Amino acid sequence: MAAAPLAVAAAAPRAEATDYGSAEDVFSTVDRLEADVAGGLRRLPRVVPAAGAFAESLLADQRRHAEDRRRLRRRLGLPPAAAATESTPATVDLAALREAQQALVHAHAEGMPAIGDRFAVDVLTHHLVDLSRHLTVMDLWIETELQRG
Repeated sequence: MAAAPLAVAAAAPRAEATDYGSAEDVFSTVDRLEADVAGGLRRLPRVVPAAGAFAESLLADQRRHAEDRRRLRRRLGLPPAAAATESTPATVDLAALREAQQALVHAHAEGMPAIGDRFAVDVLTHHLVDLSRHLTVMDLWIETELQRG
């Protein structure tokens, strides 16, 4: 039984990591992925009214992260962020929201080597902790829903 998680991990398909070429690439990807997650979070309370406080908490973290990235862009001499457009699926799918959140987590982790600034990496590492916490809550929620269903 203790080896089961290892067997599952070994059987899971391995995704290729993204090799970012610059801090601008990282920030642009994070902006785009964050917009996708935000779109799902904004629609979530319409489908699950009890999720309103959860969604607003995550959106507040995203606003704080975006402001931090704005300052980091200025620090690194990068142009301001382009307006990211969120995808707008007709329905809210918790599994799709989780996948978008996971992609956002991966972009932070995989982008660290391309940042090239210790202070910026420290800030993004703190963001990564927040995003990982959000992902864990989504995982727990999905698990609870599966147990109910």
